[in-house]
This record gives sequence, C-alpha cells and structure tokens, in this order.
Amino acid sequence: MKQWYTAKELEALSLPGLPESKSGILRLAKQHKWESQQSSVKGGVVYEFNITNFPKETIAALRDQHNLTLIKRMSLAPVSVRENRALATALIEPNTSEQQRTTASARGMVLKAIEGMASAGVSKEAAINLILTQAKLGTLADSNPVLDKALRDAVDSRGKTSDKAYPSPRTIKRWASDANSQGALVPSYRQKEPLPKWLGLFRKFYNIPEKPSLASAYDDFLEAWASPEQPPSIYAVRRAMDKLGQVEREKGRMGQNEIANIKGFKRRSFDKLLPADVYSADGHTFDGEVAHPLHGRPFRPEITTFIDIATRKVVGVSVTLAESGLAVLDALMDSCKCGVPALLYVDNGSGYVNEMLKDETKGILARLGTEMTHSLPYNSKARGVIERVHQTLWVAGAKKLPNFVGKDMDRQARLANFKDTRNAQRNDGVVPILSWSDFMAWVHERVEWYNKRPHSSLPKIKDNGVSRHESPQEVWQRFIASGWEPDMLDNEVIAHIFRPQVERTVLRGEIRLFNNRYFSNDLEEWHGLSVNVAYDIHDPNRVWAFEPETGRMIASADFAANETDYFPQSVVDRAREKRAEGRLKRAMVRVDEIEAERTGTPVIEHQSFVLDGFDTNGPTFAPVQHEQDYDPFLTVRAQPTQPKVEHTSAVPIYESLDAEQRYQLYQDCQRDPELAFQHQGWLRNYPKSKEFQYFKAQA
Repeated sequence: MKQWYTAKELEALSLPGLPESKSGILRLAKQHKWESQQSSVKGGVVYEFNITNFPKETIAALRDQHNLTLIKRMSLAPVSVRENRALATALIEPNTSEQQRTTASARGMVLKAIEGMASAGVSKEAAINLILTQAKLGTLADSNPVLDKALRDAVDSRGKTSDKAYPSPRTIKRWASDANSQGALVPSYRQKEPLPKWLGLFRKFYNIPEKPSLASAYDDFLEAWASPEQPPSIYAVRRAMDKLGQVEREKGRMGQNEIANIKGFKRRSFDKLLPADVYSADGHTFDGEVAHPLHGRPFRPEITTFIDIATRKVVGVSVTLAESGLAVLDALMDSCKCGVPALLYVDNGSGYVNEMLKDETKGILARLGTEMTHSLPYNSKARGVIERVHQTLWVAGAKKLPNFVGKDMDRQARLANFKDTRNAQRNDGVVPILSWSDFMAWVHERVEWYNKRPHSSLPKIKDNGVSRHESPQEVWQRFIASGWEPDMLDNEVIAHIFRPQVERTVLRGEIRLFNNRYFSNDLEEWHGLSVNVAYDIHDPNRVWAFEPETGRMIASADFAANETDYFPQSVVDRAREKRAEGRLKRAMVRVDEIEAERTGTPVIEHQSFVLDGFDTNGPTFAPVQHEQDYDPFLTVRAQPTQPKVEHTSAVPIYESLDAEQRYQLYQDCQRDPELAFQHQGWLRNYPKSKEFQYFKAQA
C-alpha cells in the first residue's frame, strides 16, 4: 500500500477527513506539522506527506481503495492439482463426481485470491470481509467477475438458497483450515444406499425374455411375496430400478446379440494391413425377386460377397440359387483373381465350415495357403465391414429395381406386387422382373460402381481442390504403385486348385463319385487303395486321381458307368436335384395338411363342454368347431364324447401290381383327387423310387 501522497493526489481522491481543495490540504498539513519529504518533479519540487499523519477515517478509505484496486487487478485461473495437495487428494477418490470437482476448484480459487491480497499487505480477515462485502453489494461482479463466479460455485449446492449465494467468512476460514491440514476441499455427498434385498425377487419377473412391463412384473412380484413385512410399493420398485445401469437393467430381457448394441465395443484399425491380408465374406439373400434361370418364376437369389479389409474393395462375387458351400467356393475362386488372401474371416455358416474348404490335406484353403478364422456366434458386429457392404451394395441397389421385397418395403405394397407377379405368371402374362442375364449384368455393374465410389473409412485426398475420401480401387492401385504385388493365379492354376478333393477307394480301376463311375487303366495297380479324387463342380465328365502322401497325379479317369443316369450328373445338377426333392417333401407335407383340413379329421380327441354353474343333466354344448364360435371368457369343463367313427377304404396291395400298373395308378391319382387321398401315403414315397424316375424319363 502506498505510504506517501502529494496534496494534489489527495485532492483527486476526495477522501473523508480532508479538505476538498489542494490549498486547504496544505494549510491543514502546515497547521498540524505533518511529516513530509521533497520530491523532484518536472518543473520544480513538491512535498509528499506520510499516511501516518492523516485522520483515521482517511487512512481507512485509502486502505479500502487500495484493496479494491487489488481485486480489479487480480487475474484468477482454476487451481491446478499441483497448487493444492488437498485438492489432489480429493480428486483421486474413486467416487468423486464432476460437480464435486468443480466445487473444490472454485474453493481453491477463492483461497488463492485471499492469499494474493495477503501478500500485498492486507490481512486475511480484511481480505475475506472485503471480498464478501463487494460480492453482496454487487460490485464484485463488475470489478472481478471470475472471483464472483468462483464464490458462487464454491458454495455447497445442497445448502444453497436464493438468499445464500455466497459463503460466510466462517466457511471460508474453514476451507483455509482444511487446505492447510491437507483435508479435502471436495464437499462430501451422501453415499448411495445399497439396493434393497427384495429387488432380486422382483427382477426374476422383470428380467425375462418376454420383456414384461414394470407394472405387469410388479403384479407377479406381489403374488410371489411371502414375507410377513409389507411389500414395497410400485413407486419404490421404480426408484430401485432407476438406480441400475442401462446394461444391468436389460440383462435377461435382451439376448447376447441384442444387448451388445448398448455395451461397450472396440474399434479395429486396419492401417497396418496390406491388400489381400484379410478377406471377409458373407452371404446375403437378395431383397428383390428376379427370374429363375431354369423355370423363369420369381425368386430371391443368394449373393456371396468377398471384400478386402485393407482397401474395402469387393474382390469376389458369386450369385447362386441358394446358400451352399459351392457358392462360397465360386466366390473365393473369383476373389483369387485379384489376389490370394492370407486370412479369411467368416462366420460359422455351413458354407464355410466344411471339409471341402477346411480339410488340412485335401481342402481348398490348404492348397491356397490361406487360414480361415471364424467370428463368435451371434456376433455379426465383429464383421461389420461385410455387413455394411450388404446394405450399401445390395439392399440400396435392390430398392431401385422392380419387385423390391426387403423389410423397408411397405407391407401392403409388397403384397400387391406379389399378387401381380403371381397372377401374371399363372395367366402367362408378362412378369415385371429382371431376367437372369440382366440381373447378372446388373450385379457386375453394381460391384464396379462400389469399387469406384469414395469410401468414408478410407483416407482423404484432394480432387481438383476438393477434399474427398479415396475409393477402394484407388487405394488398391496406390498399393500396387508403391511396390506391393498381389499373389495372383491364372485360370489354369485356379482350375487346378479349386477342384475339390475327396478320398475314394479304387475298385478294379474304377472310382465311384456322386453315384457316377469313372474308369482308367492306370488305376488298376491301385485296386483296394485310397486315392484323393479331384472333380470339377461344373463338368462331370472327368475326375483326377492323386497320391494321398505326395500329391502326385496318378491318372485322369473318364465317366464310364451309367447306373443312375444315361448322362453323368454334375455336382451342381446333383445339388439342384437334391434341393428340388426337399421342396417336394415340404410341398407334400403341405398337401397332407390341406387334405386334413378339408376332411375335418381331428388330430386330438375333442370333448363336449358344459358351462360352470349349470346342472350336469342340463343342456350340453357341442365342441368348438370354428374359430368364431370360441369365447375365451367362458370357463368350461370337459364331458365325455361319443366314440369316434373311423372311415376305412380298401387299399390295394401295391406289391401285387407290376411296374406299369403302379405307374398307371400314380397317373390316375394325379387326375382323381379322391383316389389320391386314399393312396396319399404311397404317393409320398413312390416318386422317389427309381421305377418312377425310369417311367418319367421314358415319358
């Protein structure tokens, strides 16, 4: 604080206890013989008077003005942990909230301001009183708004009221004492109470897959309450459930796959991967109907897609009639034209978990030198890259084609499209769907579009001054330009590697594969021994035999036997036939169900019923025959019924008929529904016989 003042300075301050003019102050100083000293200034010499000569009220006013100047000049910042060990001790507590940490920092700022004024010669008591006085008068918010806000934030929010926005002097002194003794500046909050013991019983009714409402689960909870104590109210249950975390609250209500949507996860980085290091693959049932390549009817094909993780490039695609291991093999063959992968990341579907791919000696992956790894069950998010491709590449594209049938399609519009296509099909009209050849062309155009479009997960580049993401094709080419070379296979090597191999035993120069027989004279010396047989999934006319130990080729065997078909049956044809047989089986089950509904033959013995409260000798009620007669609000009890009448019909002994008579009987059943109903059991099995297939081929 300044100790010497000139008469001019005192005049400008207008202090109480002194004259208002400069001359009056000089006369007062001369009259009371104030202690003075000369000070040189521009143009002469002036006299300065010591503060000890001034009246008491004048000294107090000067001290207040000095303190206000200190407050205005004070530049405050949040107190760091290094500046306050008490604050550091509090911040490392595990249960400290953000509000508690904010309050502790504000208290540290107030104590720092008081210590700053004390270092300038102001007592801590005076500094506390001056700061609080200025704050309550409202002048502190203008002179030092940072300190004013710190005073407000330093008050414990639990005890803060409209008339208690600032702490008291005693409270500030307690903060200083806590800081000096390394106590906590963080206000103590009430610890969370433990969850009530009855909550476990309630959660047995609430945390179940049926996902009942809290009110419904509470009703079941009350029925199971066996304690003599009063059960908690539904409001107490709600408060207890609100204390649970979101994941804990949904345990049991959500399955492992669904609850993963709200749990923490890890982001995988692919910055260190090179192209063809990792391929990911998955199948997708197309969300639109196209013409079947064989009969032309509308159906949904299966698309198997292979994508390179490092570049996000679609490297292989296969379109088949249904999901199978052959579809995966076809797509893998297509992807190897871009580069042989080091690792294949797929799910646990049957198309990937099979010996054709995974066998350590004869499998395709063993010959490629590729390792296959599987994601965990119900964890499709682990393969989010390929799952996202389905949405961008196939689902979004299907919406632009006729006959979109995806889940986003309006149900009424989808049913209308379904009826239109089926009616046009039955009436030999024009079905508004893509032909198979047009659809295949669209698939290849779609893949080319995807590989050339910017991908949001790839790095950004400047394109004519505009920032955009790179496309998968650009990243692939950038790696090639930097010296990376893909391990590519030519068509001849692909044809050799991608011929699946199975182990078969040679019998007198013959190899039997898929009910076809292949023969070579070079196999005579291998009679009774096992060999590895490679086959082409599209060409059934030849197979190749290899030694199991060395892999050396022994011979190529040509189709020679005709036990099952006059012409050999390829693997694709055989799979198609097997799929058709499965569809026929499911159709026959449906036919049996329709016939049972038409004849009204019950599966379970019905009983007549009597309403409760009526005399047993009173009027009885017939069994419910139609859905509209059933009233779920009637309480009924069973009464015995009349014995069931069995309808029998003469069934011929099929073994006594010759082959032509049995085939003729089958044709008669096709024309006569009543006759077909009598022989329905025989009709389910007869089309599977070789006898039927023979006559069908002759026709």
